[in-house]
Parts: sequence; C-alpha cells; structure tokens
Amino acid sequence: MKKLFTIILFLAAVSIKSHAQGLVINEVDYDQPSVDSSEFIELYNSGTSPVNLGDYQVVLVNGNNNTPYDTIALPSQTLIVGGYFVICSSYGTVPLCDLAYPTPAAGFIQNGAPDAIAIQDITTGNIVDAVSYEGSVLPPYVEGNGVPVAESDTATSPASLYRYTGISRFPDGNDSNDDSTDFHRACITPGMANTSNVTGCPAPTAVKVIAVKNHVEIYPNPTNRLVNINLNGLSARNAVVTVMDLLGNAVKKVSLKNTDIGFQLDLNDCQDGVYFISMKSDAASCMQRIVLKK
Repeated sequence: MKKLFTIILFLAAVSIKSHAQGLVINEVDYDQPSVDSSEFIELYNSGTSPVNLGDYQVVLVNGNNNTPYDTIALPSQTLIVGGYFVICSSYGTVPLCDLAYPTPAAGFIQNGAPDAIAIQDITTGNIVDAVSYEGSVLPPYVEGNGVPVAESDTATSPASLYRYTGISRFPDGNDSNDDSTDFHRACITPGMANTSNVTGCPAPTAVKVIAVKNHVEIYPNPTNRLVNINLNGLSARNAVVTVMDLLGNAVKKVSLKNTDIGFQLDLNDCQDGVYFISMKSDAASCMQRIVLKK
C-alpha cells in the first residue's frame, strides 16, 4: 500500500510539473487561399515561470502514418510568462515573427486531414503539448479528440470570408487536454492575444511586419556524435564555439574561420550526457542544450 501511495504521489508530481511548465501551441494558421505563404505556429507560455525554448522542439506530424515529417529546433532563449513565440514561413508576410522557417512551395505545415503539431522535450523525448487538426491522429500527437473539420483552418467558401482565419485557443493558453474543445476557427492574431471572432477578420497589417530574423541552428538534438552549426548567413568573424558540461566547465572549444558558413562539431570524445553548446561571434550569440547519446 505504501508503495502504491508513493507511485501516486510521483505521478501527481509529474502532472503538476507538466502543467506548471505551461508551454503550449496557442495558435496555428496552416492554410490560406492559393499559396500558403503566411503560415505560422504561435507558442505561448501559460505557466508560472519562464521557459527556456532551447529545451524543446516543434514536431510536425503526418496523420497518414502518424510519423513526424519535420522538426523545428527552437533557439535557446527565455520565453517569459504570458509571452508569445511565433514560427513563420520564410515568405516574410507574418507580423511579429520570431523564427522564420525555410518554406517549400507547398508550405511547411501540412493541411490534414488529419495532421498534427506537437512540442517535444528534447531531453526526455516527452510530448508536452499537441494539437491534431481536421480529425484525430494517434497518441501521443493528440489530446482527447482532434479539431474537427468544421472548426478547421481549411479555406472555406467564400475564401475571402475566411482568408485571415486560423485555429486558436481562447483565451490564450486555455487547455482542457481536448483539442476539439480547446481549438476553434478564429481570426488570426500572431504574437498577440487571441480572439473568438471568426468573421470580418482584418488583414494583419496593423502591426509592422518585422524582417525575417536570421538565426543560428544547432542540430540534430539529441545526437549520437556529430552536431551541425548552421550560421544561416551570419558572419563568423571572431566566432568561437564552446562545449560545456552541466557544471559550466568547457570541455571543447573551437574557433571558426571568417569564411565559415557552417561547422560540424564532433563530440565522439565526450561521454554520454547533457551539454551546453555556446556560439559567439561579432554578429550573433546563442546557447543550446544538447543531449549526447552514442
């Protein structure tokens, strides 16, 4: 009986920790009339403490086989309580975009039916939030029932009426662990508070469209040996890459050449575990937690 009580307490603690963490998918616009040039995924910190985005990645899931078709690494930066983080297409048409993702001609988010988007903890592999849309994919990429087609983002006739709609939570962060309850078609509001309005949606031009941000990519994560560092056009002038253990001790340091546009780091001489990779140059700096498992 004591053992069972201990297990219950442990599961309760895990549940509370997950709920307190609060990082959720808050809004998605995956389909527009004609070319999908304004897709975005908005993350939101609905918890009680700041979140390090570098601990997570966004997983895009094909509902036909319940298998990820792409993953999006997040930068190592703090998302404050009540803060938004917008991942957009590289067309540069989404206001308040924080991370521009390379976009193929057909768009970077599949249109269903069904498909899903999830947030994954890269240190544990656990899915901390998911939304399945235009029906239900299989767990763990769905919470309860998927968003039905009737509430989906699919361009509905007349297309002009639903041109600026997506699927979103209202109010922000509202999470009952059932996608069909939490997400509804509504006017898009990337980087701002969600609305319940679904018609007469204004074009998102009232907020200045910021330039697509260059960012340093560090991947794959987890890795079994090699780590790629993609500068995405940023200057490597005076760039230094440092690998640190959990105590902050530098275990490897490499200086990049000014002509480098990318770099591959070999961690074969490091023990399995969690490390921090820091990259600093005259143009940018970033830090990301990496899991090494050979």
